[in-house]
Amino acid sequence: MELPVSQETINKTMLNTAKKYSFTYKTLMYVRTPVELLDNIFMGDMAKNALIDYLRSHSSLKVVDYDEIRTDNFQEHDPGWDFMIGKSKIKVEVKSSIPPNNESRSNLINYRDIKITASHDKGRTWIQPEDIESIIHVQVYFYARTYKRGYDSFEKLAQDLSRDYHIIGNVINSSKYNHPLFLGWTTKKRIIEYLKTLPENQRTWTFSWTSRIYWRCPIKMAFNMPQLLDVMERLRQKEET
Repeated sequence: MELPVSQETINKTMLNTAKKYSFTYKTLMYVRTPVELLDNIFMGDMAKNALIDYLRSHSSLKVVDYDEIRTDNFQEHDPGWDFMIGKSKIKVEVKSSIPPNNESRSNLINYRDIKITASHDKGRTWIQPEDIESIIHVQVYFYARTYKRGYDSFEKLAQDLSRDYHIIGNVINSSKYNHPLFLGWTTKKRIIEYLKTLPENQRTWTFSWTSRIYWRCPIKMAFNMPQLLDVMERLRQKEET
């Protein structure tokens, strides 16, 4: 399903992207252009913000966005979760991606995975499924093209963002991210259970151009939005009793 995007969500995403930019470019683990980094941050934040806005408008259960309560002035990495739901503080992580080779929606559902990071450094260190912080994991896709050109200097782009964060709209053509596709969600428990059914040499996957490795987590086995809202409603009823 496509998540609606309001002007309020667009503005929030631009503002927070600008706040995160200076810290992020100073801690890069691999090479991206100044504009590519900006584009990537905006895409991730739009996926998260659009989902939060949708859940808040379709459930009375409290949804707490980490970016709205953080006290580090956006200078630290997130704590392994993007938002929490309910008094139970169920932690949720949102992953955003662009379909490889402009794949169809049916191909994404049938052949792609929710992107659960297993390693950031080509397997030198690992994040075991049991150690994943979030309980719920969501996959959002955007049919868009990542912009890379426009600035040669991270410092110059950061300075311009500090003067007017609205320039993001033109720098990356941010409207291309106004149609986020919610493709499914799963739980930490199901990830662990599924991986145990696979041979060890079939539990991960990666792309040739990245140092990241991911755990297998097929979208075709994921839950849908009505099921997420149903879980939230049952959690609300439980917390109110």
